[in-house]
Amino acid sequence: MKRIHFFVLVITMLLPILSNAQERSKQDRARSIVSAVNRKDAKMYVDNFSENVKVYMYGEDGSFVLKVDGIEALYNNRAEHLKNHPEVRNEIQHLAEIDNRLIMHDKVWLTPDRKEGSSVVEIFTFDEEGKIERVDVIQQKNLFSQEK
Repeated sequence: MKRIHFFVLVITMLLPILSNAQERSKQDRARSIVSAVNRKDAKMYVDNFSENVKVYMYGEDGSFVLKVDGIEALYNNRAEHLKNHPEVRNEIQHLAEIDNRLIMHDKVWLTPDRKEGSSVVEIFTFDEEGKIERVDVIQQKNLFSQEK
C-alpha cells in the first residue's frame, strides 16, 4: 500500500513538470511562424495564434491600424499571401523577449531575385495559454512594390 501511495505522489508531482515541458516557448512560436512561411503552410502558421488574434499594421500617420481580426481572417490572409508570393522566404535576425511580448526582427524576400531582404519587425503579445493574441507589424511601406 505504501508503494502505491508513493507512486501516486511521484506521478502527481511529475505531471505539472511534464505539462510545462510540453508548452511552447515564445521563441519557439516565432520560429514556427517563420518555418511555416518558408514551407508555405498557412495552417502551421495560424496554429501559433489565439482564436481572437488581432493584427495591426503601422500606418503612415504613426498609428497602428487593425488589418486582421480573428483566427479565420488570419488564416485567409496568410493563405492568400502565400498563394500570391509562392517564392517568399523569411529569416529571423533578432528575437527579444520582454514580459508577455516577443519582438522579432526578420528579413523577407518576396522573390529569389531580390539580393537584399526587407526588414520587418513584429511585436507579438501572448495570452495566458502561451498563444499570440496581438501582433503589431512595422514594415517598409514599399515592401510589395519591390518584388521585381
